[in-house]
Amino acid sequence: MIPSSLRWMLLFAVLIVPQVLWDVASASATQTWHATVGAQSNDEGHQALAFLPNEIWIHVNDSIEWRFDADEPHTVTFLPDDSVRPPFPNAPSSTNPVTFDGSTAVSSPGVPAFVKGATFTVNFTNTGNFKLVCLYHQNMTGVVHVLEANAQLPYDQVFYDRQAADQQRDLLSDRDRGLVAACAAHDSLKARVVTAGIGEISATAGGSQTLSVVRFIGDKIVIRAGDTVEWTNQDPVTPHTVTFGVEPANPAPPSPTPPSLNPKMTVDADGALHAVITSPADNVSSGFIAAGAQDQTGSPQTPLGVTRFRVTFPNPGVFPYKCALHDTLGMKGMVIVH
Repeated sequence: MIPSSLRWMLLFAVLIVPQVLWDVASASATQTWHATVGAQSNDEGHQALAFLPNEIWIHVNDSIEWRFDADEPHTVTFLPDDSVRPPFPNAPSSTNPVTFDGSTAVSSPGVPAFVKGATFTVNFTNTGNFKLVCLYHQNMTGVVHVLEANAQLPYDQVFYDRQAADQQRDLLSDRDRGLVAACAAHDSLKARVVTAGIGEISATAGGSQTLSVVRFIGDKIVIRAGDTVEWTNQDPVTPHTVTFGVEPANPAPPSPTPPSLNPKMTVDADGALHAVITSPADNVSSGFIAAGAQDQTGSPQTPLGVTRFRVTFPNPGVFPYKCALHDTLGMKGMVIVH
């Protein structure tokens, strides 16, 4: 016969010890989570500049694998608190996979190493709340909450997959038809107006996301010799160029530069760049036309951006042009001068 006290001890061991061992094993196990960077419509004209989803809770020593799912370049970048954001388009490339503890910057590579379909994995070795940014797009942010190994997580991978799909659908289904009509109706200085991209910023509790329409609205325009065409960028964050002829090696500044030394490129009284193109063989580019960065309280006021570019065409001809940043996505146009 087994004494009753011993029987209770054996029962305790059978019921409690396996649970303790399971809890220890669960706490020490690590997991790789999955998320997506960017999304696009079938014609690549609508780009979701977003981390999908843009807020994730994980355990310390877990990893997240981000898959790049658009032809528009992005980075997965974590910067230490109070660090300076590198200027576009510099991206401090890290190894893959990479370990992040919050003390030094880690980043997926940018162009030309960026490839659609590639993945980038980050292993998080310290607890904390870490901001996620894309170095190519200012309003593309997210957050990773890294909790202790024994903390209860609020969501699982199935939830994140569903949330990512919902956010992608919501962004790409917003076609902004009313805004497109308003763009077409706008006439600033009696010039024929072409809209060089539109966009819309949305947000979740984890960060901001942008729908960017990378198309010239009114991409084929017919004018008379001597008329002026004006391109306006009405996207809140994404820059574009209006480039005739050969793309410059650096698309950011206008060409020919500086405007003050070249009679074909001047600055109008309202700050818009204004060029004269006499032949389809001319090489002229607007440089980046984009809204200025958003002001922050307590920081110096940011200057106005150059959002308009005008070209006068004195001679007949066919003048194709493109956005040097997004021509591979189909952002091209044509001016036909009679």
